[in-house]
Amino acid sequence: MKTFLLYYLILICSLTFAQSSSVYSRYGIGDIKHSFSTRYKALGGLGVSIYDKYHISTINPASWTSFDRTKIEFALSYNGVMVSNINKKTFTAETEVEGINFGFPVEKDLGIGVALGLIPVSRVSYKTKFNFVNSDSMISNYDITLEGKGGLSKIFIGSSVKLSNNFSIGGAFDYYFGSFRYISAIAFTNQNNFSSEYTLNYRPYGYGATLGIISSSLNELIRSEDLSNINFGISASFYSKFKTDSVITGVSSVLVDTIAQYSDYMQLPPKFNIGLSFLLKQKYLFTFDYSTQDFSKFKVFSKTSDNLQSLHKFRIGFEAQAVNELSQKLMERVLWRIGLSYEKTPYKFYDVGINQYSFLAGLSLPINPDNLIDLSFEYALRGTTDNNLIKENFFKLNVSLVFNELWFLRFEK
Repeated sequence: MKTFLLYYLILICSLTFAQSSSVYSRYGIGDIKHSFSTRYKALGGLGVSIYDKYHISTINPASWTSFDRTKIEFALSYNGVMVSNINKKTFTAETEVEGINFGFPVEKDLGIGVALGLIPVSRVSYKTKFNFVNSDSMISNYDITLEGKGGLSKIFIGSSVKLSNNFSIGGAFDYYFGSFRYISAIAFTNQNNFSSEYTLNYRPYGYGATLGIISSSLNELIRSEDLSNINFGISASFYSKFKTDSVITGVSSVLVDTIAQYSDYMQLPPKFNIGLSFLLKQKYLFTFDYSTQDFSKFKVFSKTSDNLQSLHKFRIGFEAQAVNELSQKLMERVLWRIGLSYEKTPYKFYDVGINQYSFLAGLSLPINPDNLIDLSFEYALRGTTDNNLIKENFFKLNVSLVFNELWFLRFEK
């Protein structure tokens, strides 16, 4: 209850913010990372139905049937956010590693591909502070600070297989682990009063699985000279109960103490994705994706939260293929992308959902015919200043290095 009251005061009275994620990420597991690849981020953030011979999809393992070379993909991001309430605006930013993935074909004719990697799943990053002036001479003025850091990550390994020319399936085994650190501190300006700090640490870990299918059977039903590569995809992620160790510590001017230490479980709801994509005139790729995850059923230590709801995200993406992949002119080998997305985030306050609207754009710069530098930019608007809530404007720059090499491939003698 005390933590809730402090958080409520932050929302209506805060004077300073520091974060690269969101104050709203105080709830659940934080802001969800929907996609690893910079290419898919520029297309709106998913790409459930795309066969991709250059990139490694972490959304749908069935896409790995298109592997024809060994792939390594490494990603970085710069995240800036302008936070505002009815009183003040401030801008902060951070740079973070988005992970690394590795994939290779085992049997190209059967579409057997293998991929593994380490990627973030969610992120918590906020810090906010407000000041109180006290008229009571016995108690000095003081500052209250709330801070959160951490998130959930996963290591995955999986494979794919082509059941027919029009149907592929894939699956991955996921190991999840993470750390969440929440700090509540009060600092008095007068040394006669004792400042104190309380820290809550969560360390969840557990297992899960990601399954997916991609079907190209619509190409046989829709016979058109203009439309091709019509793919339909579905993927889902399932989670075990994550064992969660928790420690609460208190620090004051005169004492450091572990107040409580215990273990329980964190339960994540399953996540479902569905998508459709097609090529127009062999030059223009269109993607349409939807994902959902019911965070009203999220539990930590057997408790749900009244401030969590179902997540729903809709995306539209467009990509212009290279004019000539073998051209000596760089601009004729560049791929261009634009994406739009609407997200009903898992956060709600006073029965009002926090929505996010995003515009994305990106491109692929070929280093050579097989290796790429992917760039994307995202501008997102989330929240509102109504009801004393917080409005956030995100500016995100993503960079990926994509290498496609002839490692581990067998050649007929």
